Parts: sequence; structure tokens; C-alpha cells
Amino acid sequence: MSNMKNSMLEYLRLLRFQTSAATASAPLIGGLMIGQRDLFLLFILLLIGILYHIFGFVLNEYVDVEVDKKSLELHKKPLVSGRIPSDHAQFIVILSCICAFLLTVIFFPTSLPILFLVLAFVLGGIYDVFGKKIIGSDFILGAGFFFICLFGVSTFSNDFTAIIYVICFLYFFHIVFNNAVEGGLKDVYHDHLAGAKTSAIRMGVKVKEGELVVTKMFIAFSSVIRIIFICLIFLLIFLQEPNVWLDIYMLQLSLVVFLTAILFITLYKFFNVSAFDRSRLKKLFSVHEMASYFMLLVALSPIFGLWITIFLMLLPSVWYLVFNGILYGKLLQPQV
Repeated sequence: MSNMKNSMLEYLRLLRFQTSAATASAPLIGGLMIGQRDLFLLFILLLIGILYHIFGFVLNEYVDVEVDKKSLELHKKPLVSGRIPSDHAQFIVILSCICAFLLTVIFFPTSLPILFLVLAFVLGGIYDVFGKKIIGSDFILGAGFFFICLFGVSTFSNDFTAIIYVICFLYFFHIVFNNAVEGGLKDVYHDHLAGAKTSAIRMGVKVKEGELVVTKMFIAFSSVIRIIFICLIFLLIFLQEPNVWLDIYMLQLSLVVFLTAILFITLYKFFNVSAFDRSRLKKLFSVHEMASYFMLLVALSPIFGLWITIFLMLLPSVWYLVFNGILYGKLLQPQV
């Protein structure tokens, strides 16, 4: 029984299950934005989003296993340690892809959802296989999330308004930042040893004698991506044409400004970490990620209403804290 429990935990770690609800929020929010309120179909969207997450992360773990072996800190990862065979990872990748498309064909059997899901999987797969070898791969992954969000919309309607595109672009720039900046910083040491060509390394970020060296070019790139994200948040609010004198609108703006401050404070801390401390960086990234996601939901709250907004806030954050605690014994710091 103990061996079965440990084996199950290892597979959940391989799936990065603690962050799967965050990935699945993209198609779920897409469906909710366009008016989908059927709980069963929303559950199917959530499940397809989780399968997309599993496909992307397990394929990434499989492709990067030799790179990860170069870092002592990553030796406990399921594939690196050998506790899960590589062929099992291959099977999970194929199965998650098949299940996602079967669910789509059964419950959303029209051309656009299938097309957008194909684009999302293809772009995600290209990033996983070639991401550390080609320039601009972070934008390829961002495009994958753009289409998985648009997939959620297309399962209920083909009416792609300006607000819909703004939300999809928010996911695009969020993922670019998440991967190029956060991922680039926390993995810079072993990425450099493995000869990976990430955006961070191409812009001169490195670890020198235990010190994290962040270049002005990388800071500028990161800041521009984040500023675009924040501008899109405000555009999303203004596109809803609220009455500027309503108290709820002023509260909404105040919350967005507060969360913007958190983003810039944590961003400043990213770039001013003297000693390279991967654990501390991961904690900062967790706070930064939550603040970004909450900004999106605060901006959408007039459309969703109170209870859907609260549910969407709690879903990925509580999911993350619960499964992170189960899998790693820590609330905010996974071993990834």
C-alpha cells in the first residue's frame, strides 16, 4: 500500500498536477466569457484544459531529462531519478492528447474547437521539443495558450469580440513572461550548463560565482512584457464601458492598481537577488503568478459576477496549495 501511494505521488509530480487548474483556467474562462453556464460542459472544458497541461508538462519533462540531470537540485524529479520510466511518460503524453481530442469530438463536434485545439497542441509540442534550441520559442508557447483560450470560447460561440481577443492576448503575454522570465531565471544555471538557448541566456543572464547576473537588456525585455500585460488589463476594463462614477468600478480599479504594485515589487525583487537562490525565486514567482491571475479576474468581475469570480479565484489557488502540500510538503514551493 505504501509503495502504491509513493508511486501515485511520483506520477502526480510528473504531471505537475499542482498547477494543472491554473492551465485549465484558460479554456474555462474562455467558455464562461462567452456565456457558457452548463456545469457539465464547463467541467469538460476544465478536464480538457488539465489534459492539455499534462501533455505539455510531461512532454517537456521527457525532452528535458538530460538537461535536468545536470542540476543536483533536480535529481529528485520522477524521470531524472528513474522512479518513472521514460516510456511511461511517452504513454501519458499520447494518452492525454487522445483523451482531449475525444472529449472535444464528443461534446464540441464542430470545426473551430477542433482546429483551435489542434493549434494549441501543435504549438505546445513544438515548444517542448525545440524550445531550448530556437529563438523566440517562448512566443510559440504563448500562442499555444492563446488558442487554448480561444478553444474555450469556440465551444459555445463563434462571436469573437474585442474583449475575447484581449483575454486571449493576456494569456499569451502572461505565458511569455512566465516562461521567458520566471523560467529563464530559475533554470539559468543548469540551462547554461546544458547549452540551452533560452531568452534569458541569449540576453546575457548567468550565474557567476554563485551570484545571479541579470542584464539591462533582460530587465527591459521583462518590463516591456509585463507593461503590455498591465495595459491589456486596463483596456479590458475600459472595453466594458462601465460608469466611471460607480463605486464598484472605482473598487475594481483600486484593486488592479494594488495588484499592479505587487507585480512591480516582486519584479524588482527578481532582478535584485544577489546570490542565486532558486528556492527564493520560486516563492517570489508564486506570489507574482497569483497577483497576475487575480488581476485578470478583477478586470472580468463585472461580467462574471461575484460568485463566479470568487470560484475562479479559489480554484487554481486552493488547488495549488492543497496539491503542493500533498506532493511536496510545502504550500508555495514545489520542487520543479
